[in-house]
Amino acid sequence: MNDSLQMTARSVFLGGLILETVLVVIATLVSYLFFDTPLLNPISFDREGLLTGVAASLPMVAYFVFSLSAFGRNLAPLKRIYDLLRRMLARALIEMPTWQIVLLGMSAGIGEECLFRGVLQPVVEGWTSTPAAILLTGLIFGLLHALTPAYFILATILSIYFGFLVYYTGNLMTPILAHGLYDVVGFLLLKRLFLKDSPYAETVDGDRHGEEGEREAPGD
Repeated sequence: MNDSLQMTARSVFLGGLILETVLVVIATLVSYLFFDTPLLNPISFDREGLLTGVAASLPMVAYFVFSLSAFGRNLAPLKRIYDLLRRMLARALIEMPTWQIVLLGMSAGIGEECLFRGVLQPVVEGWTSTPAAILLTGLIFGLLHALTPAYFILATILSIYFGFLVYYTGNLMTPILAHGLYDVVGFLLLKRLFLKDSPYAETVDGDRHGEEGEREAPGD
């Protein structure tokens, strides 16, 4: 394993929260300064939008479960994505408590959707058309997530899906919830798998046992 890519739980958690907060600030400032509104696509906490967001996450979660199955990880494009994520995130996710994983995943849904679907897509739509805006925003999103060619394709498809959700519902909460739940479940599934096949699981267990031994030592 290439340790140079590994990040700590602290760096991933704090870095992720800071990044997503910055995205929300950028989206809000652009909307206020140029369009005099918080976000061009509004956020509404109505029951339909929330239920649609939860339901919309299910096909993506099903894909993720498949991609992490033994069969999925034997497919070369998916294996490359998994291997890269393991090299980058195994240590961080293994060390990270569940509440941090949930907060990190949901913050990604909030930050990225506020910027891409809350501002960028409606701006592009004003210059072109709805289908073009959904597609172009999807391509930009995919390029910014292009860790591998397959990951670029996957991120683009997901972004187009999120773009359709906000167009269909008129509620930014729907893609925020779908995106956030997908990330949360994905991180939790990755952590579970990393605990089985990553050497960092043994390292973390060893550190925990060492700390317990140090606490018990004075009473010996």
